[in-house]
Amino acid sequence: MPLTGFLFPGQGSQQAGMGRELLEDAELAELAERCGAEAGIDLRHLLVEADDEELTLTQNAQPALVFTGVALVRLLARRGIEATAAAGHSVGEYSALAALGALAPEQAVKTVVERGRAMAAASPPGQSSMIAVLGIGPEPIAEALTGMDGIWPANYNTPTQTVVGGTVAALEEATPRLLEAGARRVLPLRVAAAFHTPLVAAAGARLRLTLDALEWTLPRAPVVANVDAEAYQDATLIAARLEQQLSSPVRWSDCVRRLADLGCENFIEVGPKRALSGMIRELLPGRQASSVGTPSAVASQQSVQSDESAAGRLLQ
Repeated sequence: MPLTGFLFPGQGSQQAGMGRELLEDAELAELAERCGAEAGIDLRHLLVEADDEELTLTQNAQPALVFTGVALVRLLARRGIEATAAAGHSVGEYSALAALGALAPEQAVKTVVERGRAMAAASPPGQSSMIAVLGIGPEPIAEALTGMDGIWPANYNTPTQTVVGGTVAALEEATPRLLEAGARRVLPLRVAAAFHTPLVAAAGARLRLTLDALEWTLPRAPVVANVDAEAYQDATLIAARLEQQLSSPVRWSDCVRRLADLGCENFIEVGPKRALSGMIRELLPGRQASSVGTPSAVASQQSVQSDESAAGRLLQ
């Protein structure tokens, strides 16, 4: 069986009804009840009944995504599919850590509810936002932003996709500069603030109080951190790196390459949609990537894995 890297998506991958099929499983339904009670939220409602508008709220999207990632990994494990290593994009890093045993799921859901509230409070609505810059690399983007205040790269997703965050005024000024620098498109994102920039540093300081109170252990497989694309090797440093993550850029392209360095040959995006698996073609040409967002998709993944294993035995 190929060595597999798990990829956990961040905010933006949530969708209405994302947990409906998951909660038909009695064990997962019970886990959702425990997680919701610990966090003081109606998690079942978010997973089954909430519409896309309600799930867009940061404090709703994050617990729904983290629980979904944890639940899907449990289903994958029942079928013998385990991660060689993992990484998560932004809040997806919490999914990765919780799914691989660094933190109890109940505590992870409670923590990202607080993370969402801290992020929402850090920057008043309408003052900052983010844009996706497509078609050029980080270097020409940095050159285009030279001399500007209130704007920073926030997500290094692929060599031709970078997300930039900043004040609304700075983003408006930057857009024509980026197009002149060769960007194919500059797309405004529907987000509440400039996450992963210094504008939300206050959220990290508030969140650190929660992070320091948790009982962290090293995950059972390496989890690569957003801030430096290195795997966690000391559980006592997890809280500090997650605090730093809030106001630092997500170095996603480096994270994926680190997973390849750790031996991952095949990638599974664990969560709704295909935001991360779709980037593998550009980041690691020739590597296989798929996504699982429901129990049905997990069952299909098992069939694919079994077929690949059988083919491998025939070729040996």
